[in-house]
Amino acid sequence: MNKEAARIFSRLTLPEKTVNVKLLGDSITHGVGGTGFVQSGEPIAAGFRRNPDGFCWAKLFSEYLVSRYDCRVTNNACTGTTIEFILDHFDELVSESDDIILCAIGTNNRHQYFANAPMHTRREHMEAFYNRILELAGKFAAIKKDVIFIANIPASKENEKDGPDYARLFHMNDVRDIYMKASVSCGFPLISLYDLFLDYCDRKNVPFVSLLADGLHPNDEGHRVIFEIMKKELGVFTA
Repeated sequence: MNKEAARIFSRLTLPEKTVNVKLLGDSITHGVGGTGFVQSGEPIAAGFRRNPDGFCWAKLFSEYLVSRYDCRVTNNACTGTTIEFILDHFDELVSESDDIILCAIGTNNRHQYFANAPMHTRREHMEAFYNRILELAGKFAAIKKDVIFIANIPASKENEKDGPDYARLFHMNDVRDIYMKASVSCGFPLISLYDLFLDYCDRKNVPFVSLLADGLHPNDEGHRVIFEIMKKELGVFTA
């Protein structure tokens, strides 16, 4: 259990009012890779729509919390987005009524498109991501929101390679390390799904890529594993 994160989620027990939980992130939180992913629900921001019926960890998590606590859970994750998207659309994605925010962003910050020249060095790209984390944490602090950041799951070797129109300047282990540094700097709670996902696979003696649909997004079992990890880390797990 992550004690800092669990302290925040303890607000769900005997609350004075309904607790509003907000999920932010990219395709992994939006539900890509799970069976039935379709953007057919209500609008989120900038043309993105909710994935109301697809199997994913966020849907399992939402249904679990709502069944046990006086809370509402809204998933505002948008597939394919970067941390800059959250900063640019902050007022659309974050509401005054939000009480607790889980933010899992950074998977798409690993690369830079060749069209967006001049190209960064690896260090420049990592520093830019680090500074955006500090900026986003500052925006949450300015409006006094409890936020828990999440460093996302590992990707396959193939997914970590350059693409036809972009350079993969850093990798998911670097996303994890940058979040660790920012967490120490800012003091925000951090859940490293990167470490916890690999730990689970080591314990079960399964290759982590067997839990991925395409080398990046979790398949149904991968989403289920993330859901179970999140319950335990946030202290809302019951046997």
